[in-house]
Amino acid sequence: MPSRRRFRRRWLWWPLVAVLLVAGAALLHTAWPFLTYPRETLTFQVPDPRPPEPLNQAVAGVAEVDITPAIGLPKFGYSAWAADGDGFRTRLKARAFYLHGPGGTPLALVQLDLGAGSLPLHYAVAQRIAATTDVPAHGLSLLVTHTHSGPAQYLGSDFYNVFGGNRPGFDPALFDFLANRIAEAVSRAYRDRRPARLAVGERDVWGLTRNRSPQAWARNHGIDPARVDGNLAKRAVNPRMTMLRLDLQADDGRFYPAGALTLFSIHGTAIPAFTGPYHADVWHWLARGPGAALERPLPWPFVHGAVQATHADNNPAWHPDHRGDREARRIGTALGAQAADLFQSLEGELAPRLVTAAASRQLDLLDLPEEQRHGLCERAVVGAATAGAANGDEVFPVSYLPYLQEGWPRRWFTDGCQGVKQWMLSKGQLLLSPEAFPHRALFQVMRVNDLVVVPLPWEVTLESGNRIRGAVLDSLPAGRPWRVEISSLANGFLGYAVTPEEYGAQYYEGGHTLYGPHTVDFLAAQSAGLAGDLGRRGEVDDLPAESRFSLLRHRYWPRTDADRTWARQWRQGARYHAAEGEKEAYWAWRFQGEPPGALDLSAPLLRVRGNDDRTPVADDQGGDLALRLIDQDDQGALYEVRWYRPPPAAPGSLELEVLAGDRAPSLTSPAFP
Repeated sequence: MPSRRRFRRRWLWWPLVAVLLVAGAALLHTAWPFLTYPRETLTFQVPDPRPPEPLNQAVAGVAEVDITPAIGLPKFGYSAWAADGDGFRTRLKARAFYLHGPGGTPLALVQLDLGAGSLPLHYAVAQRIAATTDVPAHGLSLLVTHTHSGPAQYLGSDFYNVFGGNRPGFDPALFDFLANRIAEAVSRAYRDRRPARLAVGERDVWGLTRNRSPQAWARNHGIDPARVDGNLAKRAVNPRMTMLRLDLQADDGRFYPAGALTLFSIHGTAIPAFTGPYHADVWHWLARGPGAALERPLPWPFVHGAVQATHADNNPAWHPDHRGDREARRIGTALGAQAADLFQSLEGELAPRLVTAAASRQLDLLDLPEEQRHGLCERAVVGAATAGAANGDEVFPVSYLPYLQEGWPRRWFTDGCQGVKQWMLSKGQLLLSPEAFPHRALFQVMRVNDLVVVPLPWEVTLESGNRIRGAVLDSLPAGRPWRVEISSLANGFLGYAVTPEEYGAQYYEGGHTLYGPHTVDFLAAQSAGLAGDLGRRGEVDDLPAESRFSLLRHRYWPRTDADRTWARQWRQGARYHAAEGEKEAYWAWRFQGEPPGALDLSAPLLRVRGNDDRTPVADDQGGDLALRLIDQDDQGALYEVRWYRPPPAAPGSLELEVLAGDRAPSLTSPAFP
């Protein structure tokens, strides 16, 4: 009997040992980059830009630059559930809008197909454009789409460079690539500036978005959770699509459409986790809408940039079990049609009036006097619900475990600043320095006539946006028809911003609100104060003379021999794959060519053309010609090209061309189909 009891006692110890081993492994995995990775120090001293030219009329310019990075980089947005970028389905873009009104501050509003803004990236771009434009750092704003299928590793904090993507570390090569390409877009927009006419309008778009956490939203309005259903989820959204339309004067003296900047609230999550190719998600097709609808020829390429408004709890309304490329196209195309209609409706409202003004203020959340905190917690803490993932992105079994599951607020010991939040790793988080979390925030208020854009480096929920917007409106001078739009995740990433009521539910959004339940109170007060200062002073430049960032570093950008050239040859001819389930029909080819480090994905690469007359049929800007890496070795790499949704064609009438690169020749396929 004694030996049997000893055996039972030993058996009871094994589960505890297993739990401790798992916890220790998780802690070691979390701490490993902080213990072993070297640091990269970035220092920025932004010089004064060119003096603004004296104006007696409105001028504007637009430009588009490809920012699709190299194959092999970690991707941002789905954290550990993401995959390395193995090619592209749609291109990632930077679209710059230069705006300058007489006597005003020159502005550069830049739309980026990226998961989040980055404060060091903002400074790097401002530094690069100072010699080529008159845009000051406080007049530059980096606005994003929040696609979850773009690169990671360029952000301004160790926390998100380590945990925001599927692999940890800041990549200097990616950072420099993005900074150079974005600066090029701004410089082009400035260089191509012309006399302008502008119009601002809006419309409501319903049915294409839904609230992914309606139970948390319902707490704002005292709605019984039993009444929350799919219909309510589709009503609990920000339906407003706001557009700034730009027409420019051509050499013939006439004004033609040149571009538009649109704000809308929708998460870039129609493309799910675990997918490989870079993808702009619904935003790719939304961006194409107005330009595709224009009937008359233009003297320049049309540029439409669409960016986030208050999207944090607003997801694409994909059909259940149909998430993926088809749903991204369906939803994005429908949004693009709405944007095209809105663009056309502004034709009669175009006017030469342009007032531009900018207010920028950088705050360190770890070094604020108490009267400026408005209840903001003294340091960031990530909640356990963050690991459980947002509604629609659950991963079995993690998302269904008690404590990690949504809707598990703390019941006891709730008197601390973080209130009901369940701490991930409990007090183990205190082992991370507060400086490892994002803590420097760039607040901005950008005025374009009566449109006031408030870029914030947080993911702002629907109701949070309403409260911030109301505070800003109250601070603006009376007597004008102001339109105030909050733009999430601009210029940085400091987590989510939910209302205190939503925070109490501890859904994903509440767990990811790093600085506690009064974050929105802080954002509303700071944004309103900045807007008021702009109204009184006409311009606010409260940016530091020097900014320094020390970030854990790891290189993912692929290396290659800079002097070597590569041959290309076909490994597999055209093969047709019929549509199956959620998979679209496509033609596929395989070719051997240069390794990823020698293949520039930001340059045009693929096109289908007529076999006889060389007439273009499709190119890799439209979203149907895609490239993926299959394998690589010392002799190069094997790639697959896919042409999705191919139209009917006569036998032997088409050919695929892989365009020449800097170190590899062009390659043309045998005729097909």
